[in-house]
Amino acid sequence: MKLTKNGLSRLLAITFLFTILQTGCSSSIKKPLLLPINPKIGMSEITDSDQFPDFRDDYGKQTLLYSISNSIAYFKRTKSYPDAFSVMGFSPEKLTETLKFFRDGYLQCKGTQELNEFVSKNFRVFKAIGDEHEGDVHFTGYGTPIYEGSSTQTEVFRYPLYRKPADFRRPYFTRREIEERNLLKGNEIVYLKSKLEAYLIHVQGSAQINLLSGRTIHVGYHANSGHKYTSIERLLVMDGKVPEKELTLLSLISYFEQHPDEIDFYLQQNDRYIFFKPVTYSVPKGSIGVPLTPLRSIATDKKSFPPGGLAFVVIGTKRSSDLNRLNEKVQDEKSFFALDQDTGSAFVTPSRADVFFGIGDEAMHKAGNLNAYGSLYYLLKK
Repeated sequence: MKLTKNGLSRLLAITFLFTILQTGCSSSIKKPLLLPINPKIGMSEITDSDQFPDFRDDYGKQTLLYSISNSIAYFKRTKSYPDAFSVMGFSPEKLTETLKFFRDGYLQCKGTQELNEFVSKNFRVFKAIGDEHEGDVHFTGYGTPIYEGSSTQTEVFRYPLYRKPADFRRPYFTRREIEERNLLKGNEIVYLKSKLEAYLIHVQGSAQINLLSGRTIHVGYHANSGHKYTSIERLLVMDGKVPEKELTLLSLISYFEQHPDEIDFYLQQNDRYIFFKPVTYSVPKGSIGVPLTPLRSIATDKKSFPPGGLAFVVIGTKRSSDLNRLNEKVQDEKSFFALDQDTGSAFVTPSRADVFFGIGDEAMHKAGNLNAYGSLYYLLKK
C-alpha cells in the first residue's frame, strides 16, 4: 500500500506513541548495566574511551604525590594480594608500575586535555558497578575529630574508649551486652564528655584527645566485635526523626544534642563495637597501614576494589535522596584522583565510598556535609 506524505507522518506518530506506551515514560528507562569482570569484585572495565570521564583533577599536586608515595610503600612491603584482583592484573608489581608511570606523566601534563589523552592512551579504566550495577556510588566523608578527655573517670568525663580485651574473639559480645554487663572494665584508654563523642570516634576510626593534664594522645582502630553494622543515621530516617534529604553526620550530631535521652536506644541498635589502641602517630593510618591524605585517600570495601589502587572520583552536586538513579544525570561538582587506602564498618558493597577530609573541626564539618552520589573509577597501566 502506498502512503501519502500525511499518511506516513501519521503512521510514524502512532509508532512513536506505541513505543512510549510499551517502554513507559523516559524516567523509567534504566542505565545500561555494568557487568563485573569477576563476580567477586565490584568493577567493570570500560573499553570505549568515549565513555571515560573527564579526568579533571580539582585539587593540588603535592597531596596526590604524597598519597601515591604512600601506596607505593604499601606495595613494596606487601607479600600477598587478593587473588580476585591479581588474576585481572592488579598485582603489587603492576600497581607499583601503574603508580610510578602515572606520577611521571601527571607531572608532565600541562592541562586537563593532555591529562585525558595521557590516561586514555596508557591506562585500562575500570568503573565501580555501584548500586544495582548502574554505576552510582554513594559518597560520604570522614575525618579525625579532636576532643577533650581525661585519663581517669570524673563526673564530667565518664564515657570511655576501650582497648581490645584479653578474652577477645569474634564474634564478641554485642554493644548492649558490653555496656549493660560492664564487660570491658579495666580496658579503658581514655574518658570523654559524652557518649555521642565516643560513638563518633567508633564511626570515624581515630581521634586526637587533648587531656586535662595538657598531654595529647592519639587513638586508632584496632578491632571490631564481628557483629553486623547497623547505620544509626538510617534508623533515624526510618523512624522519621531526620528527613533523608537532610541526612548528614552533622544532622545526626544535631539531633542527639537536642534529644540526648534517645542516644542509648539508638546506639544499642548497632551490635558492632569498636576497640582502639593508643598510637604514636598524629596522622591516622588506613586499613593498608599508610598515613591518610586529606581529599586524596578514600575508604571502600576491600573485597570490591583493589587495596592501595589508583582511583578517580567524580562526586555530583545532588544529595543521595534527591538523585533519580534511573535516568537523571548527575552534574559533576568535584573530580579528583585518589588512592584506595582505607575501609570501614559500613563498606561491604561496591556502591559506597568514604572520602577522608583530615583532622579537626573544619575537616569534620566538611566531611559531615558530604552525602552525594557520583562515580568511582580505577586505573591500571596497559
